[in-house]
Amino acid sequence: MKFCTAITLLLLCLFSAKLLNVWLQLSIPAPLTGMALMFLLLSSKLLKPQWLAPACEPILKYMALFFIPAGVGVVQYTSLLSTHWPLLVSVLILVPLTGLCVVGIIAKKVAFHD
Repeated sequence: MKFCTAITLLLLCLFSAKLLNVWLQLSIPAPLTGMALMFLLLSSKLLKPQWLAPACEPILKYMALFFIPAGVGVVQYTSLLSTHWPLLVSVLILVPLTGLCVVGIIAKKVAFHD
């Protein structure tokens, strides 16, 4: 019974997010809106994590299976990846490195002002 209640709560958040997206004409995906709604409910203590645990634990246990289609997609587009590898490598390295450097500089300046 706890599992059914937890799944119902998760689905209610998703369907509420879909309705919210339609009413507000949002262009972001409904699952993302649902996660934001779930975060708000959990952080405001209207929804307790113990209520969701029976449904979330099995999903998290087998989450690795959800990444198999992404891996197949990467293998399917190896020719495209081999064509544009310099751009991909530079984006995967330079963007996080730039972000870390900017955060480090800001944190260093803020740390000395305390």
